Amino acid sequence: MERKINYPIIIYPSEEGGYVAEVPSLKGCLAQGESVQECLSELETILALWIETAHKNNLKIPTAESIISRIKSSLIE
Repeated sequence: MERKINYPIIIYPSEEGGYVAEVPSLKGCLAQGESVQECLSELETILALWIETAHKNNLKIPTAESIISRIKSSLIE
């Protein structure tokens, strides 16, 4: 069974309407939707594809823990 990885995300209203959700730590990993729920559902799909593509290309995938630690340390500075 594949372990689900949780990453910090940002959700914000789109200028065109609807919402955008993105995973800032994974360049280009973002999705759009008419509602927050639709946006998050799309982001789950995009995140899985992003990770699959990274594996296929032997790219390093940051752990959620390292990302959260980096965010925390930047807030303290």
